[in-house]
Amino acid sequence: MPTDKADRATDLVALLGAPPDLLVRLHPPALQRDPVYGPLLRRAGEMASAYAGPMNLGTTALAVIERTDEVVVAQRARDVRELGKDAVILLRGVPADIDPLQVVDTAGHPIWKAVAGDTRTTSRELAPVQPAEAALFVTPGLSWIIASGDSVARVRAEVVAGGAGRVKGVEGVGTELPGDGSDTALASISMPGDVIPQLRQGALAPVGAGLTNIKLDLGPGALGILIARLAYVDAASAASAEGTVLAVTLAFRHRLEEDIKADGHAPQATAQARAARPGASLEWLGAAKVDREGATVIVRAPIPKPWLEALAKAEVTVPPP
Repeated sequence: MPTDKADRATDLVALLGAPPDLLVRLHPPALQRDPVYGPLLRRAGEMASAYAGPMNLGTTALAVIERTDEVVVAQRARDVRELGKDAVILLRGVPADIDPLQVVDTAGHPIWKAVAGDTRTTSRELAPVQPAEAALFVTPGLSWIIASGDSVARVRAEVVAGGAGRVKGVEGVGTELPGDGSDTALASISMPGDVIPQLRQGALAPVGAGLTNIKLDLGPGALGILIARLAYVDAASAASAEGTVLAVTLAFRHRLEEDIKADGHAPQATAQARAARPGASLEWLGAAKVDREGATVIVRAPIPKPWLEALAKAEVTVPPP
């Protein structure tokens, strides 16, 4: 039975042409409400608006993201030098009162312009004001799709066919884990297991063997928890990796306990001195908890309190008029 164009839907794999090497999900409303990360996000927005000027308040690109329900970034890049060359950014739930032609950069200059000859009524395509291989597609359902590189042609074809108005987002991309709680995370990052070659070398080789996917979830700031989920081809590979990950965390825990004892006998030790010790930046991993559920290893690590306090107290200097 033929499928009506209005009922068509697509996913990010179709738009990107292949499973992404990097998938980032942000939930701006949850970030805004968070007592730790919310103030930092708002200050960043204030700074961006201040640079753009009072007449553009609320129309900077960052302000658009702040008011969007969900942001999904899918990127094909195994090399940092390729970042942005082939990517799709999906903005779900963009407020209807935001005109993409009015969105400006921090200097107050428009980012997008209308495409000459575009007569579509159900969607719009915009081109970047500054020459670049990219495009913005405003589709039904209050969704914006920004494409770059080879993805521009694929997204345009989907929009013309009427399918990109209901983009599935991350469903079917092969980078999500069932029941992983992604919808409750403030932000998450997913990537294939072979993206980090260091996990397949030396003492960490058991962690990388059979690793299919890595996922990091940022929990609420008040909890201060970072959750890493390592998915493997089978339970045996996950069990082997679990032992190695546990050994690493125990080594850091032992080091942390020794440092605490040493500080107890040396009152003159300062936070700066402790931070200067070799490997001190990773000592917080000593408090991580390691679990395994079938073929998935789960590491829950508390984010150091000084980091959270620094974020909560971060000040943004607004430039003079």
